Amino acid sequence: MKRVILILIFISLYTPHQAQVNLYTEEFTNCITSLPNGWMQYSVIGTDSWQCTSSGFSGHAAYVNGYNGSNYNTNNDWLISPTFNISTSVFPVLSFKSRTAYNGNLIEVLVSNNYTGSGNPNAAIWQVLPASLPSIGSNVWTNSGAINLQAYKNLPIHIAFRYTSNTSAASSWRIDNIMIDDDNVNINKRFINIGQTESGTTSEIRSFQFTVNSMSSDFIVEVPTPFEISLDSINFNQQIQYTPSITGLQQTVYVRIHPVEADKVYRKPITFLLDGNILPQQISLLGTSLPNDKSLRIVTWNMHWFGDASSCNCDVGLAKTNAHTLMQNLDADIYCLQEVVDTTQLVSLCNLLGGNYAYAVSGFSSFALDTGDPSYASGQKLAYIYNKNKIENVGNFGLLLSTYVSDISSPTSYYCFSSGRYPLMMQAKLKSNTGQSDTLLIANIHAKANSDITSYERRQCAAERMTDSLNTLYPGKKVLVIGDFNDLLEGSSVSGMSVSPYQYMFNNGFEGITLPSKFPGQTTYPSSTNYLVDNVVGNSNVMNAYADSSCFIVTEVMDFIDDYITTSSDHLPVMSYFKFNFPNSIHEEAIRATDFSFTIQNPSSNTLQINLNNLHNKKLVLYVFDITGKTLYSEKLSSTSTSFYKSLAIQQGCYLVSIGDSTQQLIKKWLVIE
Repeated sequence: MKRVILILIFISLYTPHQAQVNLYTEEFTNCITSLPNGWMQYSVIGTDSWQCTSSGFSGHAAYVNGYNGSNYNTNNDWLISPTFNISTSVFPVLSFKSRTAYNGNLIEVLVSNNYTGSGNPNAAIWQVLPASLPSIGSNVWTNSGAINLQAYKNLPIHIAFRYTSNTSAASSWRIDNIMIDDDNVNINKRFINIGQTESGTTSEIRSFQFTVNSMSSDFIVEVPTPFEISLDSINFNQQIQYTPSITGLQQTVYVRIHPVEADKVYRKPITFLLDGNILPQQISLLGTSLPNDKSLRIVTWNMHWFGDASSCNCDVGLAKTNAHTLMQNLDADIYCLQEVVDTTQLVSLCNLLGGNYAYAVSGFSSFALDTGDPSYASGQKLAYIYNKNKIENVGNFGLLLSTYVSDISSPTSYYCFSSGRYPLMMQAKLKSNTGQSDTLLIANIHAKANSDITSYERRQCAAERMTDSLNTLYPGKKVLVIGDFNDLLEGSSVSGMSVSPYQYMFNNGFEGITLPSKFPGQTTYPSSTNYLVDNVVGNSNVMNAYADSSCFIVTEVMDFIDDYITTSSDHLPVMSYFKFNFPNSIHEEAIRATDFSFTIQNPSSNTLQINLNNLHNKKLVLYVFDITGKTLYSEKLSSTSTSFYKSLAIQQGCYLVSIGDSTQQLIKKWLVIE
């Protein structure tokens, strides 16, 4: 009942002149064996009636079905509200959610000023209200829209939902989340991304519209610096004042950002005041003074069984539409996505974003190592959607996906990474209009879930293997680990565990950006508090590119996407900004100093022949990579080894051989010929 708590706060803080003040809410939480207090059902015809169901929009709901006992029944059944007194409201509106299945009639939504509160509703006068209802047989939750009740506020009212069926058709109907709000101010946007402009310059101009339905005194719109607003898109300031003459007339406001500090990210609201009181409605603004051609906007988002209707318990078409809305609003360069199931839906989403965007999806998933596995289609996959104008995707592969000797012992990497959800690597080359470039290596992860000690240990194992592999593969490069960690970076969600399962990363060259201590009280999982599990972690090289304090949890999606948690995802996106300096500081030949050496017989057949020197008392690992960085083979070396021979099932070409540990590494090329 969080909504009720917020309502009480608004009522206690503000005078009656308010926008979107809730007058009444019924979510049917207590509709278990009988209708909530004050609600009644009345059957004019038939034996079927409105009753409670646990399959509501958010919990329980009111439900009726005229199909009973293998028969279609004739019914005329009413669900009637308690008495509502809305006479003190300014602009009352009704809204609700409804869902229907099977063939039958639409319900009627009615209002009466003279129903007595008991008995046959046909004895009173009822008016039909213009509600938006779902299509017959659609079986999806639909928002009614804001239904104007201003004509009925002089006397107490009852709201009713009338259901009818006959012997040839009887649909089922559910009603949930009924609200009456005092909606005095209507705004067409709740979030505006101004975009990027360098300090000392002004950004492109955006706009929004609003209407004040009733006012008798001045109305003010204001915004904090560095944002500015205007009536004419020419003269900008921090405040606009309106007289009562605008009542009922749509107004347009123009907004931009004019920053004076470089490399900053700004999230601030446009606020509305009536009679000097700040109204509950506001518009969230996002803007930055980071230069667009030298920076990346990166989002991580768990999409919640994207494309799988049965698992997400949602309308997958609406989920895709909402994902498109989210991405259009955030306008990121790279989206690191988790819990993608239906790849066709992902492709369709990417196409909706336009020709500037491309996608990459893992060829493995939970319980499937490749696309030919029967479990792949229904498995949770990792993916990227990225802006081709900003990014060249040099290559993708599953980190630790290859099965090799050092992984045969239990627990395996497969086990540690939630039975096959290996990190999906992306080598992102940042394009520049100067012809220079920089490269970012991204590990997109979806770690083992659940809050038991076994799951904690699997996350811990995954962190250790991932850290060692990244440090070995990419010495001297910018490496970002991002995604759904399913645990905290400080402490743990597992009872009794005071150390994060990812502490090994921080002990070996990585730093957390989304530390709970930097985001006190915040969560990326809205159904829980203090549960920051969607995280961003970087090594020291990428942390030099991180724009300080630019990372934030995108709570704004709860405002600009209706019923976000139910229709879109149970996780909130996290967005962060990185600035890259040119010329390129990444060098492929970068290695860590070593006190050992080795030589390779070059060229050779597919038998790797190595001579080793000075390995005494060293615990080193040998890796063989292809040119994309994919691990083809690995083996721990004996500290007494002086030579190494191994025949590998690989084709002719150029490969990389690495020997080292977390503190030192030596890489050499190996040319294989027939």
